Amino acid sequence: MGRPVVLWISRHLPLPSQIRELDRILGDYELKIHNTDECPLPTAQHAAELAVRQKADIVVPVLPLSFVIHLIEEARKRGFTVVKAHMQTLHNCETQPCLEYDPDKDTIVVSKDKATGEKIYRHFRFVEFRIVDDIIVRWRPFTRRNLRRIRLATATKQDI
Repeated sequence: MGRPVVLWISRHLPLPSQIRELDRILGDYELKIHNTDECPLPTAQHAAELAVRQKADIVVPVLPLSFVIHLIEEARKRGFTVVKAHMQTLHNCETQPCLEYDPDKDTIVVSKDKATGEKIYRHFRFVEFRIVDDIIVRWRPFTRRNLRRIRLATATKQDI
């Protein structure tokens, strides 16, 4: 086997701590970065096709959950591995710049409170990489009977 190819699909470059962790785990590898701001992926199928075109052994997607689910299905068929950068939520920052921010392993995601229009600064810290074997979504019919079961289960939990 030659050098493994890691395909990073995100709006953001990997953090220095993430690069070091890939170095530690993989040793000699080739990192290919697909910036979704510069070149958006309109569908999950496009992300899977990109992984195949790039001959990726490992794909690190920072994408919507529906895309990741599709990538996992394609990974099973085509032989690549999906890996998630596990980020711990630290807090919503009170000040900018955040006094706890570490550029080596942290990222701040800016969003907006839809009710007030106020900016929210969510602070995340890289913990580790995790292989994503599966994501399971369970569906059931939306019926009165199922709704009653949910209400009963909720009431029971609150009564404990």
